[in-house]
Amino acid sequence: MTQTQRLPTDIEFTAIRGNDTTFDGRFLYGVTSTKVFCQPSCVSRAPKRENVRIFSDVETATAAGFRPCKRCRPERAPQADARLERARLLIDRRLAAGESTPTLVQLAKEAHMGATHLQRRFAAAYGLSPRAYAEAQRVATLKHELRHSSGVSDAIYGAGFGAASRVYEKAGRWLGMTPADYRRGGEGLTLTVAIRRTLMGSTLVAESTRGVAALLFGNTEKVMLAELRDEFPAARIDRDDAAGKAAFAALEAMLAGREPPKGLRLDLRGTPFQIRVWTALQAIPPGETRTYQQIAQSLGAPKAARAVGSACGNNIIGVLVPCHRALRSDGGLGGYRWGLERKEKLLSGEGVALEPAE
Repeated sequence: MTQTQRLPTDIEFTAIRGNDTTFDGRFLYGVTSTKVFCQPSCVSRAPKRENVRIFSDVETATAAGFRPCKRCRPERAPQADARLERARLLIDRRLAAGESTPTLVQLAKEAHMGATHLQRRFAAAYGLSPRAYAEAQRVATLKHELRHSSGVSDAIYGAGFGAASRVYEKAGRWLGMTPADYRRGGEGLTLTVAIRRTLMGSTLVAESTRGVAALLFGNTEKVMLAELRDEFPAARIDRDDAAGKAAFAALEAMLAGREPPKGLRLDLRGTPFQIRVWTALQAIPPGETRTYQQIAQSLGAPKAARAVGSACGNNIIGVLVPCHRALRSDGGLGGYRWGLERKEKLLSGEGVALEPAE
């Protein structure tokens, strides 16, 4: 293997599997079986680890014989501002050394920018504030340490958290389960699954104790159950087709163009940026749409339109988190996890006038 390419680290491969937008601009990855290279946030199916090669930039990936992905278009991605990169790398260095997160003033000094200006530009470029970015990096390290360290306490302190209580307070949002259950591969998570026919075709609802964890559509039960297992590989799955009544009722209401009943809980599991996007999608009224750019702007991250699209692609709670209401800037449908035909059907049912197909 040449010096221009290398195998992924644990954290890099975790970022690739999670389509983590916070790693965009830090590296590119190529897949030897397809000879295609992508950005970490690309929503393409995660490759086998042994087939992944890491590149520092487009030029080195191209020189190694890889071609750019037609989905995430890594060759078109804007280059990161060198000043912002200095600030980001300072955060990475401090975290790697087990030190405290640099203050905004320290980051501003490193970037030769005013603190307020840095805060705004950093969020626009990376989709997260410096503080949230540092937290996301610590969580990524925590996940790695939980799987590879000798114990939960060692993992927590190895990830740079000064107090275990903070991790346990936020474990539900960060990990979707307790640190101990995550260390065991999610063995402590139980999902109750119901499958029924709806206007969207065969529909699967999976619920945890925290709420609806997945709402999937497919042509067969086998396909949907496989998709669910990909998302929750070590969870216990209990089949009960009489379950999920509230979720199916909410889906039925939305398919009829009505607001869903209040009080339905959703078990959102994702990166901080993904959860912000999914929350913004839920605020879009029926019959209205927003472009990926508009959603990015509403989050204070106007340059993160592509990252918004990636978050939509990673949404596994269909319709209830209405990513079908997110469109391209030209009014085109863009993508949809369960097929453009379903997206068009949903929007038409809400009375949205669609642009003619190209």
